[in-house]
Amino acid sequence: MRAVIIDVGNTYVRFVAWTAEDRLPRCTGGAWQPAPALRELGRLATPGSPADEAAFVPAASGLLASAGDVPVVVVSVVPRVEALLRGLVHEMRSADHTASLPFRHRLADPAATGADRLCNMAAAVGAGLDGALVVDAGTATTIDVMAGGVFIGGVIAPGMAFAVEQLGLRAARLRPVPFVPVPLAAGSDTFEAMSAGAFHAGVGGVEALICGLNDVHGHLPVVVTGGLGRFLARPDRFCDPQWTLRGAAFLCDLA
Repeated sequence: MRAVIIDVGNTYVRFVAWTAEDRLPRCTGGAWQPAPALRELGRLATPGSPADEAAFVPAASGLLASAGDVPVVVVSVVPRVEALLRGLVHEMRSADHTASLPFRHRLADPAATGADRLCNMAAAVGAGLDGALVVDAGTATTIDVMAGGVFIGGVIAPGMAFAVEQLGLRAARLRPVPFVPVPLAAGSDTFEAMSAGAFHAGVGGVEALICGLNDVHGHLPVVVTGGLGRFLARPDRFCDPQWTLRGAAFLCDLA
C-alpha cells in the first residue's frame, strides 16, 4: 500500500487504499478504459455532534492503524472532521487548493472552492480529458465544467434526495420516503405521491442541468460520481463512484 486516501463528505467518511497497481481511468478517442476499483478500508458516518465525534475518533484511528505507516491524503468538505483526522496521524496531505492544480481555471477564489470539486477536475485531467462535465451526486449535487483545459466553474444544487428528506422532516403531516426508482404516475396515497415526486423531480432536475450546461458550453463528455450517481447512469456517460478519490491521488502526485 502506497497511501490511504480519506474522503470526508457530509454524510460519510470513506477510507481507501492506494497501491502501486492503482491508476486513473483513461479516455482515448472517446473510448473509456476503466480502472480497477480501489480497495475500501472502511466507511464511517460523518460525526455531527460531540458524542458522535467521541465515537468517530477511535474508529477512525483503528482504520488508520490497520493500514500501517503510510502517507495519508485527505479530501474534505467538512473542516471540523478534517481537523479530527489530523490529530490521529503524524502527517497528512490535503487534496485541495494548496496543491499544485493540474489545470487552469477561472475561479474567483480557489480557496473557497470545495476540495472535492478540485479533485474531480484533477481526475478529468488525469484521465486525458481537456473538456468534461463532472456530475457529483451526493448530499449536494455539483456539476463542474472544464473546457479547453480550463476549469470554468459549475453549479451547486441540493442533492437529489435532500428535498424529500427535508419535506418529510419539516411538513407536519408528511414523513420521509426512500429515494428509489419508481414509475412516474399519479400516486394513490401520500407515500406513492412523495416517492414519485422525489425520484423524478430529483433526477429530472439534474438531467435538466446537464442538458442546459451542455447547451451553453458545447457537448462535453459527462462523468458521473457520488453516492447517488448510479441513478444518472446512461450508456454515453462514464460512471465511477471513486472518481473523487482518484482525483485526490492525482492531485497529490500518487498517480
